[in-house]
Amino acid sequence: MRKSDLITLDDKTIEYNYSGLFDTDKPWIHGAITLDTYEIILVAAGKVHIREGSREYELAPGELIVLAPGVEHAGTRESRGHTSFYWLHFFMPSGKPFFPKTATPHGGERALREIMHYARYDTGLAEVALMKFLLGLSAPEKRGNKLAHEVDEYIRANAPFRVTAKSTAAQFGFSADYLSRIYRREFGVDLKSGIIRHQLDYAESLLINTDYTIKEIAAACGFEDENNFVKFFGYHENTTPSLFRNKFFYLHMNAK
Repeated sequence: MRKSDLITLDDKTIEYNYSGLFDTDKPWIHGAITLDTYEIILVAAGKVHIREGSREYELAPGELIVLAPGVEHAGTRESRGHTSFYWLHFFMPSGKPFFPKTATPHGGERALREIMHYARYDTGLAEVALMKFLLGLSAPEKRGNKLAHEVDEYIRANAPFRVTAKSTAAQFGFSADYLSRIYRREFGVDLKSGIIRHQLDYAESLLINTDYTIKEIAAACGFEDENNFVKFFGYHENTTPSLFRNKFFYLHMNAK
């Protein structure tokens, strides 16, 4: 990605402000606050109960909300168990937002992690990635095939259990070849690649959001042998789990 790729809105760029990862295992409720920035909240684990003004929202993993500046937002009820979400603040020119209030972006966690990674080295590149992310949210949602999205949700939810294209197809009562064609038409990759992507997303979430050892993460991802997990991760991400974790060690983490 290059700065020359920068997309502008009314000849002004979106301005990245700050970001981080909230993570807690304690009961938690969002405090009341009014910001001068937009704020993206994308849930990674648990549920977040929040209001903007008088309108209430309940966000599940994979869902996000873009909170507007100048409007009070606050929690409406406690979140219990493990709660984790990415948050990102940004400024943009005044006027009507070009992105939706809520969304469930495909690959949202990965996209926000990329923005946060760029922000460490070059705010301009972070702003390019952020603008593209927001434009992606504003694109008309294409849920042309309900089955493909049901399959995608199934493999996301079952990523820890090492599902395969064959076992997924059996779950839905179709052949693996047929289901893979349906999945590719909707998401641009075949079913096997989609499964691998969700498995990697799950592993990366554990690497960033927990202090589990690599051995514990390998087991949580369904690998009986830590070395096989390291090889799997390295083959697809061109780095080791430990180096990937260190790459995101700088993330601002908070639990309040």
